[in-house]
Amino acid sequence: MAPPTPAATAPKPASSPQRADVPPETGFTLLVDGHFKNQFESLSQAKQAATDLKSRFPMLRIAIYDAANKARLPI
Repeated sequence: MAPPTPAATAPKPASSPQRADVPPETGFTLLVDGHFKNQFESLSQAKQAATDLKSRFPMLRIAIYDAANKARLPI
């Protein structure tokens, strides 16, 4: 019998990372070129992060996703 492979014996992470193609259930999330990125508790925090990112990288398509209303807010 062959010994177990390292992948088979490695522990699974406690929490899986957030997928970029699945909308979050709460809060406000930055949408960068169609992918969900950072999540924020308030709209003002999300707007600040989006404006900072847009000023540094004007070529990106950035929006804010409001999970409660399931709406995308343009920046």
